[in-house]
Amino acid sequence: MNPIPAVLVTGASSAAKAGFVRALLAARPVNERWALLDNDGDNLARDRADPQTPVATTGGCACCTGQVALRTGLVQLIRQSRPQRLIIAASGAADPVALERVLRDEHLARALQVTHRLCVATPEQLSGCPPPARDRWQQQLRAADFVVATNDAAAQALGAMLATFGIVDKRAIRAADALLALIPPPTVAGATAA
Repeated sequence: MNPIPAVLVTGASSAAKAGFVRALLAARPVNERWALLDNDGDNLARDRADPQTPVATTGGCACCTGQVALRTGLVQLIRQSRPQRLIIAASGAADPVALERVLRDEHLARALQVTHRLCVATPEQLSGCPPPARDRWQQQLRAADFVVATNDAAAQALGAMLATFGIVDKRAIRAADALLALIPPPTVAGATAA
C-alpha cells in the first residue's frame, strides 16, 4: 500500500488557518476521498465546508503531551475512511520539528507521507506577538514549503517580514495560488498547455 499524501497546515492565526483549510476542502476533486485531522481546536470538524470529509479531532500539543492522541486519531481516521489525501491542521503552538518527528514515526510513515507543509500567516499576528510566540511561528515559517497569505497585500507584507526574520529561501503566496499548487486544475482531453 502506498503512503497517503498528507498536507500539514500550521500557522499562528487559527481563523486564517481555518479559512484556508475550509477553502482547501471545498476545492477537493469530487472523485477523491479526503480526511481531516483537526488538532487546532477551531471547530473545523463542525464548520468544515465539505460535510462529506471525515474528520478526527485531537486535543493537546501534537508535538509533546498529545502525541498519543495524534497517533491514535490518525490511525483511526485512516483505517475508517481510507482517504486518498489527508489534511492535518496543527495547533498554532506546535513545534514543527517535533510534529514532523511524530509523523515520521516508523508505523505512521508506512501509512502517510507529508508531501506539503504550509504555514498560514497574517502580518498583523506576526508583527504584534510576544517573543516566545514569535519564535515558535518563525520555526513554523522556516519549516514550511509555502507561506500562505490571504491576499496580495498580505503576501507582500509577509514577504518583507520573512526577510527581516532572516528567512530568505521562502516567499509568501496567496491562498488561491497555494490551492492551485496543491490541486492542479483538471486537464481536458485534447487541450494543450499554454
